[in-house]
Amino acid sequence: MKKSIKNSRTHSAFDQSCKNMALLLLCSLGMVGCGEALSPKPFIFDMTRINLDGSVNDGSDPTKKPWACVLDNQTGLIWEVKTTEAGLQNINNTYSWYDSDQITNGGWAGTPKGGVCVGSACDTESYIKAFNSKKFCGYNDWYLPSRFELNTIVDSSVSFPGPTLASAYFPESKAGSYWTDTTFKTRRASAWVWRFDHGSDYVEEKSGALSVRLTHATSLKPAANKAAK
Repeated sequence: MKKSIKNSRTHSAFDQSCKNMALLLLCSLGMVGCGEALSPKPFIFDMTRINLDGSVNDGSDPTKKPWACVLDNQTGLIWEVKTTEAGLQNINNTYSWYDSDQITNGGWAGTPKGGVCVGSACDTESYIKAFNSKKFCGYNDWYLPSRFELNTIVDSSVSFPGPTLASAYFPESKAGSYWTDTTFKTRRASAWVWRFDHGSDYVEEKSGALSVRLTHATSLKPAANKAAK
């Protein structure tokens, strides 16, 4: 079952944006001093690198680079790390949005096999099935993240053209657009997408061919030598 997380980081970013707007207005009126108060501080990511077998990657074994996944120690979400090698996880693979389950597809299944990829049929449902069959990092319940979940790995301190990801944990970073599982309520044939060049979200037709980064939810942190399962 998919696990939801609190969107505290999203609210925090929104609150900071409101504060900055207020300061800018007061500054222009000469009511407060200007300067560093309007300079946003970059978010500090706290993540653990995890190998394909679920063990923690401490950097001591050069054969296990890059790592296969990362655990966000603040949200409990584990994220897929893409590769530049040809195959299922290649960073350049694209997929159309497709979910045949009427309970979870927001009232519109989307488009099957609408992307360009290797290793699976090129839609989100097929990619999830193929990925889970491999039990990456020891898990077989990976899923397409929600709009709020994908926002938690956006590094807003990185300017255009990005990629707005923490490169220390996502070395294969691509400034592309990534699907979320969240259907746009006023047009069910569309879904929310995060773009990692500007670090912002927008709505795209489900027939579009975009990137995918899967996640796994856990409330536990990895042990000294083994990721939580």
